[in-house]
Amino acid sequence: MKKTILTVLVIGMSLSLFAQTNRTNGNASNLSNNLIIAANSNPNFGASTVFFNPARNTEGSVHLFEGWENAGVIYTSDNQRFSINNVNVNLERHTFESKIGQDSLFTFNFNNIKKFVINGKVFKMYYKDGSNKIFQEVYSSPEFDILRGYKVSLRKGSANPMLNRSTDKYVQNEFYYIRQNDMISDFRLKKKNVSKLVGGDDDVAKRIIERVTKTK
Repeated sequence: MKKTILTVLVIGMSLSLFAQTNRTNGNASNLSNNLIIAANSNPNFGASTVFFNPARNTEGSVHLFEGWENAGVIYTSDNQRFSINNVNVNLERHTFESKIGQDSLFTFNFNNIKKFVINGKVFKMYYKDGSNKIFQEVYSSPEFDILRGYKVSLRKGSANPMLNRSTDKYVQNEFYYIRQNDMISDFRLKKKNVSKLVGGDDDVAKRIIERVTKTK
């Protein structure tokens, strides 16, 4: 399948340059408008929004990756591919985002998008517990998929010196799920549980677990 490099890639490169050169908010607004136009001109990206992300004195992050210079590829439902080099996963909002300024983020709509691949990791959107959530696909087969889900919570700081926690902190946790017959259920990644999925073959189960743990 032929890989297509769209305007989004050029914009992504510009965004990286923007972060390094600390341009003014006026230029950031122009970049925001350009990114919106580029996304809305292609229906594969669906609608798009920009929101203000105020700075907070908080440890950790709601974003999965530490920085924004992440290599991403968007796979659409009509088998096209688009590259972007400034993307992250917001675990609180369950959205894919691109940084377009110090306090501005561009949010991708998942309409007509099949998956994101970021730094070689596959991410898909599935409906669970009443809303759409982002999962990392860590193992896939015709019979079942093993997914890694993420949750982020805000641990409030305390003035109590005995707690050694003076500032707020975002804490990220991960969980495993099994997807079978379009149903997603909680799953504990243990050999006996995986073995049941592969007809009791412990050797195959062990190899699957090793493959899953290497995806971190």
